[in-house]
Amino acid sequence: MFACKRFLFSSPDLTTLKFQWQQDLQEDKMECYMYDIFVVSPTEMLVCDIDQQKVKLVNSTAGGVVASVSVPGGPRRICRLSDGIAAVSLATKKVQFIKLERDSLTLDGVLNVNRDILGITSLETCLVTSSFDPPCVEMISVGGKVMYTLDNQKVGLELFKRPNFLTSSRDSCIYVTDCGTKTVTKLDNKLNMMRTYTDPSLHGILDIESISRDQLLVCSADNHNIVLLNTRTANTTILLGEQDGLKVPYALTYCHTQRKLFIAPCDKTTHIQVYKLV
Repeated sequence: MFACKRFLFSSPDLTTLKFQWQQDLQEDKMECYMYDIFVVSPTEMLVCDIDQQKVKLVNSTAGGVVASVSVPGGPRRICRLSDGIAAVSLATKKVQFIKLERDSLTLDGVLNVNRDILGITSLETCLVTSSFDPPCVEMISVGGKVMYTLDNQKVGLELFKRPNFLTSSRDSCIYVTDCGTKTVTKLDNKLNMMRTYTDPSLHGILDIESISRDQLLVCSADNHNIVLLNTRTANTTILLGEQDGLKVPYALTYCHTQRKLFIAPCDKTTHIQVYKLV
């Protein structure tokens, strides 16, 4: 499992290519609110179903649920922690670890944290989380030790209002979307602020995924767009929009081997939209 790890594959320059709708992939027969989707292999992805309080393993080529596990507490966001282990943020001040092995999912321990978290990503052997109350980003060890914290008090300005989604890049940086300030903020591996990005195309920003050293994919829900943010130049490019069938995109994940982008809407549905690089 986790054969489709980020950054093992060469990343295309998306400004010179185009995504084209391929299909709607049926995730399940029952409508659900997909809070997060995350590619774990060339043919499978994990889905956080906050309605049924489950994490599901879904076939990303044929559709359908391969395996699922109940996760009490409301699974929100998911990230890869190590080979065969995923970490899921819960709505109950906890992180649930899940083991993936031979098309099966099993619960693998819980980490209690000191605040209600939403976003989660991994950096080396640590977890990075985001919280609303108070607005902050924290780096914690898998044992629960808080290593670094970044909040408005530390920087002396209103950096965060509603920091929600996180991603880590190959150069060990963290990127945070904030739907309150309408920004993407770049942090180093000790959560020091490096740069803030803002642009009209980033309004209503939700999910974010780093696909190369300098390229981020961002869901702009208010604009019904998927935006490419070049973190070196700060340039933004709209890759997909309403004309491509998007409506309030909420969560996304990209598979390098399939060259496919998977998108879940901000609504109850049974389907995930699939777009392929052409």
